[in-house]
Amino acid sequence: MQLKSNKTNFNRKIRMARVILLCLSIWWMITIFDFSAATARESSSLSDGITKKIVEIIEPDFSNLSEKQQEELFDRVSFFVRKTGHFGEYAILGLFIGGFLLTFEMIYQNIKNILISEGFGVLYAITDEFHQGFVDGRSPQVRDVVIDSTGFLLALLFIIFLITSHQRMRKNNFEAAVQNKSVITR
Repeated sequence: MQLKSNKTNFNRKIRMARVILLCLSIWWMITIFDFSAATARESSSLSDGITKKIVEIIEPDFSNLSEKQQEELFDRVSFFVRKTGHFGEYAILGLFIGGFLLTFEMIYQNIKNILISEGFGVLYAITDEFHQGFVDGRSPQVRDVVIDSTGFLLALLFIIFLITSHQRMRKNNFEAAVQNKSVITR
């Protein structure tokens, strides 16, 4: 009777995790859509604020640089900030969707399922860039689709690594416990 109760509790926890991860995935997709709906001016304002803080950290004498040097440094850091933003947005989405998919049995052990998951990430990145084509001052960029897809894929691989490492550890602990028990009972 206790075994059935434990299995029921486990299944309930899995279902709850699925609902939470699915809701987080949808919420994050809406957040990405919202970022993409920002005009070029609004998007630049956000990334420029972050860029300014980073520039002040990496170049404390920024105000003493020539105007040309300031502009060059700001532009280099700004490019990095914007592309890191793309990567990060999709890495977070990859964590949520990957976590959701991994609540289903053995889905991560099949390369086909991993490719389907990544295909979803690529498809969402493409539709996101397509959407930006309709926003004032923004345009779709193939490079951003590649960056987004890479962030998504690395997050999936990270989750798979964590899950498989955890399972190996549990298996090794179980085998060690069984081996210790057999030694004790002899």
